[in-house]
Amino acid sequence: MLLIFNLTFGQEKIDPTESLISEFKAELNEKNITDFFVLKRITYGTAYIVDLSDPNSCNPNGIYFTMYAFWKDGKDSYVKKFDNCGRFNSLKLPDSKPIKLYKKNYEKIKSEKVKSYQLTPDSLGKDRLVYKSISSRTHQPLRYFWFFTESTEFTNHFDTYDLTTEKDKPNLNYKSNNELQLVKLNAICEEIIDEFNEKNMFNRIE
Repeated sequence: MLLIFNLTFGQEKIDPTESLISEFKAELNEKNITDFFVLKRITYGTAYIVDLSDPNSCNPNGIYFTMYAFWKDGKDSYVKKFDNCGRFNSLKLPDSKPIKLYKKNYEKIKSEKVKSYQLTPDSLGKDRLVYKSISSRTHQPLRYFWFFTESTEFTNHFDTYDLTTEKDKPNLNYKSNNELQLVKLNAICEEIIDEFNEKNMFNRIE
């Protein structure tokens, strides 16, 4: 068993994200499926345990990540897992909630941006520039999205720290951030992903 840490420095390995997405997009397009999205999860500064006896384990080539593609085929919806080392099986979802929310709100999701963890209201300085006080933390979990429709492709992302707030230093953007359709979509996906992972339902196929 090996213990590997996700670090933010010294990473010179090739990230397979784009190639995995491109290959999967081509496979869906062959089935005339054009509407889908991919969620990539990265948590820096955490330990990743490589179990050499576990066929689902992965020896990361750089920063370890997991990705999940969501799509609908006919009346059924599915999710598929990927990581640095390849693909896992596809799993049928109990309902079409993720892809329905995306298709209904993709224009909003396209333009929405999660705002920074802001401590004080904007203020106008004597130089006529707008100033604000921002809180940030390094190595927080990040969420990246790739969205596809028949005529549109776009990306979006956010730092999960910006979705939080604290009593002694409240985040002025906490409520508005968590009301975004992008964040609501992420929450639905996270619930599905965590349940399937906890039940060990994803199995590596390549």
